[in-house]
Amino acid sequence: MLPELSEENRRAIKGTTPKQAVKDVENAVCEAVKEEKRGERRLITPEERAKLELKLHRLLVWVGVITPFEFELGGRKVPLHDIVWDLLAKDCLTEEEKEYVNKLIDKLQKHEKVNEEILHSHELTEEEADAIFNETAGLLRAIVSLKSLVGRKDTCPVRERVNKRRLEEAKYWLSFLRQIT
Repeated sequence: MLPELSEENRRAIKGTTPKQAVKDVENAVCEAVKEEKRGERRLITPEERAKLELKLHRLLVWVGVITPFEFELGGRKVPLHDIVWDLLAKDCLTEEEKEYVNKLIDKLQKHEKVNEEILHSHELTEEEADAIFNETAGLLRAIVSLKSLVGRKDTCPVRERVNKRRLEEAKYWLSFLRQIT
C-alpha cells in the first residue's frame, strides 16, 4: 500500500508533464554541477596524471591543436602563431632566419620540458592540468612545424633552378609561336 500524498504533492504531480519532468531533472543536474564547481577544486589523481602524460607522448598529439597565439619567452610576449605562419609562408629561409628558428625551437623545447615536469610532479587541479596539457600540445605543434620548416627550406637552390628552367622553356615556346605566326 502506498503512503498518502499531501495535497501539495498531488497538485505538483497532477500538473507535471513529461517535458517539465525532463527540464526539472536537467535543472537539478545543472545545479549539482554548479555546486560542485563552487566547492573546493579537485586535484587530479595519479591515474589522470598518467593519462595526460601518455597523451603528450603519443606520436600525433599535436594534430588538430592550435599553436598558441601569444607565448611568453624571456619575459616578453611573442606572437608565436604569427611567427610560425609567416615563416611557413616563405619560399626560402636565409641563414640568419634558420639560426633564429633553431634558437626558437630550443627555447620552446625547454619550455615544453618544464611543462612536462610540472605536469608530472606538481599537485594540480583539473583546470590547471588541462591548461598545461593544452599549452604543451600547442608548443609541440609549433616545434614540429618549425623543425619541418628548417629541414624543408634547404631545397631552395633546386627550386630556383627548376623555376628558372621553366621560365626559359616558356620563353622558348613563346618565341617559337611568334616565328610560326
